[in-house]
Amino acid sequence: MVDSISFARYYEKGSLYDYDMSQMSILIKDEQNKKVIANILYHRFYDRYLKLFFYNSSIKASYSKKEKTEIRNQFNTEFKSGFIIMANSCLVIELISNFLSGVDKTKKSGGKTFEFVFKKAKEYNNSLNQFSEQPIYGKVRNGLLHQGETYGKFRITRDSKAELFNKNERTINATLFVKALKAFLKSYKKELECEDWNSEIWKNCRTKIEYIIKNSSK
Repeated sequence: MVDSISFARYYEKGSLYDYDMSQMSILIKDEQNKKVIANILYHRFYDRYLKLFFYNSSIKASYSKKEKTEIRNQFNTEFKSGFIIMANSCLVIELISNFLSGVDKTKKSGGKTFEFVFKKAKEYNNSLNQFSEQPIYGKVRNGLLHQGETYGKFRITRDSKAELFNKNERTINATLFVKALKAFLKSYKKELECEDWNSEIWKNCRTKIEYIIKNSSK
């Protein structure tokens, strides 16, 4: 049954929220639900794909490298990977692009979906805009999701001293990238809350939600 398929499930302030497809089909019919829908969408993206990377643990351990020993955060050292951070981030970029443009699925020209989001980042004064002319879709997204590697000499790092993007070395700081992506999602949420119900951004958003509801019943 469509009713049993979850659209978004998340915890907020200690309470569980779980919206299924039938509830979403009702919510998108009423302008009064703008803030509710915007919040649901934020959590659909953030909680499903990015939240883990912002988990904080106080557990520390001793680590040795090249005859040097230091105390480091265990979770950040052993359980975080720049590759999985970037793979999930690329997935979210593709998803959010479809909401922004109101399409059902990414077409063959997938690179344009990334360009669209990075140009939107400029409107949000978000640092992801610096990737607007970079082949992230082909060299990073495709490489990571299809082969578990990057192409075109792109490198992924989590070095705390590294900048978000070093163009000359083609190095992307995954930690800063996902932080910028989280900020992008918050800006999208805020825009939905403020924009008119009949604006393009809302029409495209509702269209994409309708596609998701329809696809869940196939």
